[in-house]
Amino acid sequence: MSLWHRWSQAAAPLAAVPAALPDPAAIPPREWLYGTRLVRRFVSVLAAPGGAGKSAVALGQAVALATGRPILGETVHHAAPAWVMDLEDPPDEMDRRLAACLRLHGLADDAVRGRLYLHSGRQRRVTIATLADGMTIAFPDRDAVAEAASARGIGLIVVDPFVKSHALDENSNPHMDAAATAWAEIAERAGAAVLLVHHVRKLSGGTVDVEAARGAKALTDAARSAAVLTSMTAEDALRLGVAPAERRRLVRLDDAKSNMAPLAEQARWFRLVGIRLGNGTATYPAGDSVAAAAPWQPPNPFADLSPADANRALDAIAAGPGEGLLYTAHRRGAEVSDRWAGRVLEGFGLDEATAARVLAAWLRSGVLEETEYRHPQQRRSRRGLKVNDAKRPTMTGGGEPTHD
Repeated sequence: MSLWHRWSQAAAPLAAVPAALPDPAAIPPREWLYGTRLVRRFVSVLAAPGGAGKSAVALGQAVALATGRPILGETVHHAAPAWVMDLEDPPDEMDRRLAACLRLHGLADDAVRGRLYLHSGRQRRVTIATLADGMTIAFPDRDAVAEAASARGIGLIVVDPFVKSHALDENSNPHMDAAATAWAEIAERAGAAVLLVHHVRKLSGGTVDVEAARGAKALTDAARSAAVLTSMTAEDALRLGVAPAERRRLVRLDDAKSNMAPLAEQARWFRLVGIRLGNGTATYPAGDSVAAAAPWQPPNPFADLSPADANRALDAIAAGPGEGLLYTAHRRGAEVSDRWAGRVLEGFGLDEATAARVLAAWLRSGVLEETEYRHPQQRRSRRGLKVNDAKRPTMTGGGEPTHD
């Protein structure tokens, strides 16, 4: 008996059931559909501030799942029909976004025909949970959504935005728990993954994380995985060597919570690309330009550093700047700045930002290690860099050094 049926049988007697203790190898694996973000029968959350491209990314994930193609760079474990419920925009706006996504990724209409379903909240509202009499929570569309998804074999339901799918108090934990549970029941009954697209609160500054998700915390607590999408910061742009004009098009996706898999070690990046639809008119010749998401990788800091030069730079770092001193990984202070190991890399043609990224990569991979040492003419100890020769860069088949 499915969990849905157990939930629905409120009058059934309650009994303590002994643990079955099956052979671990015989336990069915989790039904991951997309990376470790979307899994059948569970709810996930994608949170982002306005303008960060969350609708474009969510649609891209739906298209990836419907086509079985990893267009956003993450693994599609099982292709499955997807249903995007845009509860704010009219149908023609959904058509524009889908057309832009297909055109950007070179997909024909037939790639999603009969595999991708769209619903506009302008045509028919969807209310999963509401207050029936001011106190009692009712679930008007819960069964209808579950039945419609089951009828089409839907594997993913995207709800964009979550706040439009209910009429409860989003600052009430009991209310948000009820709404999240209703979507979890739909996920269970339909055997689908549910992705709730959610807003974050307006912040005056600081890092945006899952704790900034708007409203009561019960929503993100109920989700089995949560991710946060944010625009590239000026600091990230400087560190990665990205021009200010390009920065506005780049967004990063961070795992904010994952109850079923380890958090990703590094953020995923996307570029929001304006796609011309070719629908110009006499009065509007340019036609529409619609944003679609494409995977983006930061520039490779090792692109201009050959394996031979990398090892010569490491030789110089190992030798130190002289007078018994070691180079440092830090740039703060005039004295330290002279001993910053990035100065060695600048001698090989790297700019300061790229040199800093190379040092950071070498520290992560263990090529460089921080150590404490005592200068022969001073009593206080210092921290400096030493080279782990066993992890020096080597040549790979593609001619690039392996640094990580």
